[in-house]
Amino acid sequence: MKKLLVLTDFTPNASHAEVAALHLAVKLGYSILLYHTLPYIPFIPSDSGGPYAAETVGILFGASKERLMQEADKLREITVMTPVKAVSIQEKSGEGNLGDVINELTADPEIDMVIMGGRSGGALEHIFSGSDTNAVISKARRPVLIIPAHVAWHIPRKVIFATDFGINDIKAVSYLKELSLRLHFKLHIVHMVHHGEVLSEIGAEVAFREYLDEQQLQYTQVSAGNVHTGLRAYCDEQGAHLLAMAHHQHSFVSRLLGHSETMALIDDQTLAVLVFPPGF
Repeated sequence: MKKLLVLTDFTPNASHAEVAALHLAVKLGYSILLYHTLPYIPFIPSDSGGPYAAETVGILFGASKERLMQEADKLREITVMTPVKAVSIQEKSGEGNLGDVINELTADPEIDMVIMGGRSGGALEHIFSGSDTNAVISKARRPVLIIPAHVAWHIPRKVIFATDFGINDIKAVSYLKELSLRLHFKLHIVHMVHHGEVLSEIGAEVAFREYLDEQQLQYTQVSAGNVHTGLRAYCDEQGAHLLAMAHHQHSFVSRLLGHSETMALIDDQTLAVLVFPPGF
């Protein structure tokens, strides 16, 4: 059975994403794997006694596993108290930086999507630091759905995919089209350009647009002075419920990550964002 890998650190933002994942799992007929990782704690010898340090680490891991079981039980209670289909919920804990373990976790062919909470619209409280979010969307092998804490999650009825016409975007659009058949949403493709930018007619761009024509997918080119704010405005105008983007070397996401507004689109979003990592 396909699974949704749900990342948690037990914060309200994480809980919000977990409930959203539950509703998505019900709609897709998937199970849920709830995952929490403790940062790697190095063993530091001292005169006060190494065994004490090792015991402390063991206590931390024990508390983490107990909390993870409680979090999974909370989700199971929701399935009992609400008229939803039964969803299998498993939990797993680990050690280390999330960016270091996400690649291995998503190598499992049963994992179809990663779900995590996003920042609270500028609030200090959030599920992961920006650097961890960057690591996840850079190293995961499956699409990563980031859900802001302040956004009420509903199964999307309209999804916008922001493309740079990269050849790798075809795989992302193919995934979205298949997903649209199961979730019954409308998929729309948009290419954001700066004012005065000329759209080329060579290479991967032509192949991508030919693919869109074959698949009978709607495509729009939008000019804006600022690509970041222009895309946000376009999503609002179109009434989008989900924004999707591919992340590769020269992608729109890559330009954002290398810009002074690093992760701004994800941090300030008013809707969920689905990112297709380079390893997808």
